[in-house]
Amino acid sequence: MKPTEKQLKVLQDYLHNTLTYRESYEEIYDHILSAIEHQPDSIKFEDTINTIIINDFGSHKNLLKIEKAGKDALVKECTSKFLDYFISFFKFPALFYTLIFALAVYYTLTHARLVPFTIETIFALMTIVPGGIYLLRLYNTGYILDTTRKSAKDRLFETMAGIPIRIFVVVMVFGNTTSYQIWDADQFYGITILLLLALVYNIALYKLYKDEFNTALSK
Repeated sequence: MKPTEKQLKVLQDYLHNTLTYRESYEEIYDHILSAIEHQPDSIKFEDTINTIIINDFGSHKNLLKIEKAGKDALVKECTSKFLDYFISFFKFPALFYTLIFALAVYYTLTHARLVPFTIETIFALMTIVPGGIYLLRLYNTGYILDTTRKSAKDRLFETMAGIPIRIFVVVMVFGNTTSYQIWDADQFYGITILLLLALVYNIALYKLYKDEFNTALSK
């Protein structure tokens, strides 16, 4: 069977109204299209769709369960990729460059004698970079991929963009309400570690975004 444009539009509208995320929509839509090719022309299009959905997915209601399972799998996969990107900076050969950066930061802090406000500002700017990556992802999704449908990964990226800000707030509160004044310390080990982790976090998140975007473009 070869569906007409009108029939395809009916199928697209149905899946758009039933499913939430574009990943599950694309996967199920492609699956149904492939299955339709092997169906005889003598059967009504609507009956063919119902048969495929029942035989391949269990039922119409089961599409939502399949979508949720797919979302959970995607989130798990993305989280694992992010952790791999993050940890890779502490393994050879990337560890060599990580140590060089850490030493450069520590040397700068100990010799430049920057005022606490300057260091706080640098750290604050690094914590808002993930928010910029999140907004860039939304922009490129709508402008370049030409879709406004939700992604199963939207909430994950939103959460990851907000984590550094929360850490910054905790550090600021801790540093200003306890006897340990992190920004005024003569030894800058703590500040160096914070700046290093912030940089690695930003790069890992950007690599995750690029990986997702390149995968979407290749389809």
